Amino acid sequence: MSSRFDRVRPRSPEPVELPDAAPVDADGKRALFSAAAPSDESPAAFGAVTVACSSCGAETVMTPRRLLRASLPSLHVPFLKKEHGSFLRCPACRSFAWTSVRLRG
Repeated sequence: MSSRFDRVRPRSPEPVELPDAAPVDADGKRALFSAAAPSDESPAAFGAVTVACSSCGAETVMTPRRLLRASLPSLHVPFLKKEHGSFLRCPACRSFAWTSVRLRG
């Protein structure tokens, strides 16, 4: 009767040389899941909407559909306030503030 380990290859006496591994990426997965640096930002796509908050000063680029969902409830008075004519919840700081909404074209 044969042993249970007869299919296992015996160890070789000399060490096996492995080829050099690929260079290590210092950022690794962190680069995939971290926010891009401000210098790496690309311009907004055609039809995108930019929301600029007067409270926190952040500018957020979003789709018109997402803006519609974010603007409920809101107040738009562009004839009273020229710079920031929309009172809605800022997507960046999540507080109600006067914002400027611009269509990117």
